[in-house]
Formats: sequence, structure tokens, C-alpha cells
Amino acid sequence: MNKIGPFLVVAGLCGSAGAGGVTNLPPVVVTASRVAEPVNKVAASVVKITSDELFENQTRTLPEALDMTPGVMVQKTSNGQGSPYIRGFTGFRTLMLVDGIRLNSPVFREGANQYWNTVDSYSLDSLELLEGPGSVLYGSDAVGGTLQSFTRLPEYAPEGGGDVWGGRLASRVASAERSVTGRAEGEYGTEQWAGLFGVTYKDYGDLQGGKHVGRQRKTGYDEMDTDAKVRVALKGDRELIFAHQSVDQDDVWRTHRTPYGISWHGTAVGTEPVHTFDQDRSLTYLRFIDREETLLYDEMQTTLYFQRQEETKDVVKKDRSETVDGFDVQTWGTTADLIKETDLGTWAYGVEYIHDGIDSFRKNYRADGSLKSVGIQGPVADNSAYHTAALYVQDRVKLSDRWELTLGSRATYARADIGRYEDFSTKPHTPASMDADWFDLSSNARLAYQVIDDLWLLYASVSQAYRAPGLSDLTRFDVSRSSDIETPATDLDPEKFLCGELGTRVTADPVAWHAAYFYTRINDLIIRQAAMDGTYTKINGGDGYVHGFESELQVRLSKQWLSRTGFTWMEGYTDYDAADGTKISEPVRTMPLTAYTALRWESESRRFWAEAAERVTDNEDRLTAADKTDTQRIPPGGTPGYAVTDLRCGWRLKQNLSFVAAVENVWDKDYRIHGSGSNEPGRNFILSAEYRF
Repeated sequence: MNKIGPFLVVAGLCGSAGAGGVTNLPPVVVTASRVAEPVNKVAASVVKITSDELFENQTRTLPEALDMTPGVMVQKTSNGQGSPYIRGFTGFRTLMLVDGIRLNSPVFREGANQYWNTVDSYSLDSLELLEGPGSVLYGSDAVGGTLQSFTRLPEYAPEGGGDVWGGRLASRVASAERSVTGRAEGEYGTEQWAGLFGVTYKDYGDLQGGKHVGRQRKTGYDEMDTDAKVRVALKGDRELIFAHQSVDQDDVWRTHRTPYGISWHGTAVGTEPVHTFDQDRSLTYLRFIDREETLLYDEMQTTLYFQRQEETKDVVKKDRSETVDGFDVQTWGTTADLIKETDLGTWAYGVEYIHDGIDSFRKNYRADGSLKSVGIQGPVADNSAYHTAALYVQDRVKLSDRWELTLGSRATYARADIGRYEDFSTKPHTPASMDADWFDLSSNARLAYQVIDDLWLLYASVSQAYRAPGLSDLTRFDVSRSSDIETPATDLDPEKFLCGELGTRVTADPVAWHAAYFYTRINDLIIRQAAMDGTYTKINGGDGYVHGFESELQVRLSKQWLSRTGFTWMEGYTDYDAADGTKISEPVRTMPLTAYTALRWESESRRFWAEAAERVTDNEDRLTAADKTDTQRIPPGGTPGYAVTDLRCGWRLKQNLSFVAAVENVWDKDYRIHGSGSNEPGRNFILSAEYRF
């Protein structure tokens, strides 16, 4: 998928004038430092995507919104399971936030997984991606990057005016996906309160691949999403926000594991007649915001929330036996985040406590449908709890007119109380329980230099990151990759990372350019180690690095023409001891060499626009030992490169009615993103419409 959004950003960064001659301001981001600041002053790699850009991009799922973002590869185990690799890391080494609340839970897996796809992109106001470590501000898992999604916020009626109401209807249809998506939302506001309610329905059919692939069976699924938000104005500059959202996905097939998968460039075809997931997630929170200045803060935000994530997996094996397993994670959390401007700098500080309660199950059935056994645990330990408590502080101080220094630290205590897991050290296996706790102190330092005020920024940073062991590390008993069986490993320590970054950002009309080199040192990586019986356990045995270079150049050629070019190169290696004591050095799965370019035209009235884009990815033959055995997804010798052309245009018929039409993969290429379980769409005709009232 092509990403038009940054063109709208560069229009602001380069100071382009619209039809009325008004100069746009740079977009404002908060994720990089927890303080609102224009993107041209951010001393980090950060990307912002607005809801208008999501509509113009015709984004199918939230992970796909990050396509054509430097440093990001969106791997898809299946059509309903997208997981971005950000600077070489994915799964539980990247962090997802929804309105500042962690989506990540202790059950998240190491590899590419489906959980980011349980956030409805149609409910969002914007996305902000911070690439690189974010553990000081956001805690465990923020290693490769932190993606924050902001849901829509209803608006109060203007003072002295009448009540306001409105809404939005949006739709998307796509030929190669045989898909229909519809969104309806309504909004009502008075001077004292405002509310919004929305519902999204998504129906995806079987995906049509390129000209030599054809229809890929069992790649479709259904999804129903709802969301609501209410704001209440309080005395002074204070307010309460109540929000609820839910996502329900049914029959999401992991197709490559089944006979419905395809053999592509020599990949194997699965043998399981059924391998499906049902996903349910809900989030409810109450937030109090106080913008009345006090001795301790200029702004304070406190949040109490409850999140529930449920997963059920149904697998029928070749012999017709069946396993149904899953988990139910119930998370209670509370946070307090404060901002204070002082003579000693801008302070961001806060506290956090999270309690995850985890239940899991596994039922095994014979080929005739009768119950054979009930497992001691499901994919992770049953009847368990995970506690996290943290305190963070960060100060950004101006050293001179041009120099700025940011220093921060976070102290975290994590504890796992595991009630019931399957002990593989006993024969037969018996239930066991255990507990473990860890403490971490992570810090960062960032130095920024304004070469030319508001036009040219240089920065350097050093950041620590960590990841505390979760239940997926400690107790997982499940299939990983295509056929590896993971077993519990209860003696693990946190992973440690140290990242350095050098970057430059130029926002001088008519150019916007950002480039960064990063180096991430890996210590005590939790890796899988093969046992004699063909299963795998986990140890803190991996040390290595990932480094790379990213660049994106956007140029306004004239008032009506914009160009954008991006480039990413990265590589990484880990060293570890095999079970027999052999020293092994192998690549980290990172994105292959990738480049893209796009040219966009806009009419003087800004009512019409058109764009052509080209995405180019090199072959990826830097394979880990596990990649080489993952024969259902990765072809022998690696994943072939590809070049794909997209065309897109938009028309704002009226102020409140807009259309977008696209032809993606114009030349009907056969291609697959590295590590994915199915091929990308072939020639895909897409039409989107949006009506605001």
C-alpha cells in the first residue's frame, strides 16, 4: 500500500500556501517527548499520520498504515495478521499505545503477531510513530519503536452558540480483496459535554494474488468494531473523558499452515485442514485532565483503565484430531503523567501500575470429535498474574540559543505470579507454579543543535531499552513459526538494549529532509534453544546488534507538484551458543534494502489530486536458521525482491464529500513481503468515499 499522508506533512513543513495563500504550520507530535512540539524541532525519528491521510491512503488495517515509512516492514503472517518490523524488531519488542494506554500484554509473542490489527484505523484521529528505544517514557517492549494511536475526540459547542451535532459516513471497496468496509459515526456537543459513537464493519473475501497466483483461498475474514467517547467540562480548565472501544474478528485463517496455502517459489504447503483465530479486544478508560497550573504541574493527566484481550485458536491436524486453545487477559491499569515548565527545563514525569490477570485453556479432541484431554495450560500459563510498577522522569533543558539537552530515567519493577504451567522436566508432565521478579533502570540522553533556527536541526542520542520476560517467554507451550514447539522456561532475565542515533532534519522551503543512522546493541536476548526431543526452550543467550540508515526527502517542486523519495538499509547479527556448545552467528531478520518514490499533483483549488508511486525491495537471502526451516512462508534461498507501481487520485466533490480511487499493483506483480504467509494483492481497484455532516 502506498502512503500519501507525508505529502500533507511536507506541505506544512515547507510552508506551502493553499488557494487562499495561507501558510500551514508544521504538524505537532507528543509521543517523542510527551510534550507537544512541532515535528521540525523533534530530535528523533518520528512520523505523524492524520485521519485525513489514513482516508487518502485507503488504509485497510492499522499496520498497513506504516507502509512506505522509512525503517518499517509490515510482515503479514496472514491477511488478517499484520505486524510491523521497526528497525529490525517486531512482536513484543515493539510497543503499541492506544490513547496512551499499552496494547501490549504479557502474552504477546516474539515473532510477528496479529494484535496490532485489533485497533480499528477508522476510529483514529492520528498515528505517531517514534522509531528507536522509548523505554524511558513508555517502559518495557519499546525497543524497535513505539506506535501511538489517538482515537477521535468529540468537540464542545462554541461558547455562546447552540448545541452542535454531526457525523461521518465512510466506505471502502477493493476488487482484489473482494472487500467491503463501512464506517458510521455520530457526534453531539454542548458547551459542557460532547459525545461520539462509531461502528465499523469489515468483510474481506479471499485475496487475489498477482497474475501467476490467482485467488488465495481462506484468506478472508469478518470484523465488527465499536467505539464511544464522552467529554465533560469541569470547573476551570479541567475535564473528564470516558471512552470505550471493542474489536471482534472472526475466522482469521493462518492459511500457510493449511492445504489452502500456495506453493510460491518452492515454499511448502501446510497439512492442517483448519487453523483459525478468533480475536476479541475491548478497552474502557476514565481520564481526568487538569490544565490549571500548580506548584507541581502545568498539566496533569490521570487515567484508570480496563482492557480485555481474548484469543481462541482452532487447529485440526492432518489426522483429523483437533486442538482448541486460547487465553483471556484482563488488565487493570492506572497512570499519572505530569508536565511542568521551570527555570531548570521542561519536566515530564509520572507513575504507572498495571495488573494483568491471565487465564488460558487447551482442549484436545480425537478424530471422531470426542474429548481426548484437557491441557494443564493453554498457549501460556493458566491462573496467573503479572504486575508492573514504574516511575519515570525526563527533563529537557535549553543550554543556549541553539543547544538543547534531554535527560531521562525510568525505574520499573515487574513480577510474574504463575499459577499453573506444564512442567516438562517431569514424566508425565505435571502442573507447576512459580514466581519471579525483576527490576530495571533505563536512561537516555539526547543532544540537539539548531544549525539554522526552525530550518536545520542536528541531533545525537544514546538510549537504553529493556524488555522484561513475559508469560510468552516463561511458559509458552505452542507452535512457533511454522512447526517449532516452544516449551516453558522459567529462569529468564530481562533483555537489554543500548541504541545510539545520529540524525539531521531540514525543513527549509521547498525541501523537507530527514536522515538518521542508528546502532542498537543487543544483550541477553531471549532466544530459542533446541532440545533433543525436537522441542525448543528459551535462554538469555543472544548478544548482537542491528544498525541501519534511513532517509526521506520531500520536495515541493511547485505549488501543484510534490515529490517524495525514501530509502532504508539495515542489517543485524546475533551470536549465541547452541545446545551442543557450538558458537553460532546468524543474521537478525530485518527488512531488506527498500526504496520508494512518488510524485503527486494537486489542483490549485486543492479539490483534485493524483499520484503515482513506485516501491522497490531487494531480495532477502540473509536467513536465520529458523527462517531456513520456515519453509511454508520463506522460499528456499530467501524471498525474491519486487517493484510495484501504484496510481491514486482524489476528488473533493463538496466541502463535506470526498472520493479516492486507486489502482494498486498496476502491473499485477506476484510478490510477497518477507516472512509473510500469503502473497500481496495483485492488480487491485479500490474506491473510497467519505461524507461528513
